[in-house]
Amino acid sequence: MTLATRPATTILTVADEARAKDFYGGALGLPVRGKDPTGMLILGLDGSASLGLMVDPQAVHTGHTALTFEVDDLETAMTDLEQHGVHFEDYDLPDLKTDEHHIFAAGDERASWFVDPDGNILCLHQGGAIEYNM
Repeated sequence: MTLATRPATTILTVADEARAKDFYGGALGLPVRGKDPTGMLILGLDGSASLGLMVDPQAVHTGHTALTFEVDDLETAMTDLEQHGVHFEDYDLPDLKTDEHHIFAAGDERASWFVDPDGNILCLHQGGAIEYNM
């Protein structure tokens, strides 16, 4: 068996399930699949992947990107999310600086970050094909 062909779930912690469901299901448009046996809310991603939202009011977030969504047109995706109340972050770090439109660019790779109501950092990403040398 290889795990590469198995369904995968990314789990994020949230303090308020209803608020998170509104954000992920409403603003981001992820379809709600239901709850798993533990009561965790499951939302659909492309194919066999899913997103689990686990309620934990005491959760501590890492300050790093928790989930990245690949998009075909970064500006269009950003505009769509902004129309649903999503605000994009600005960064001014030595290796990562966003421009006046909240976009980081490196070659043909472009990205923009936003934060969910619970502090999970999410990313929209376009381009920058990864080459694996193994």
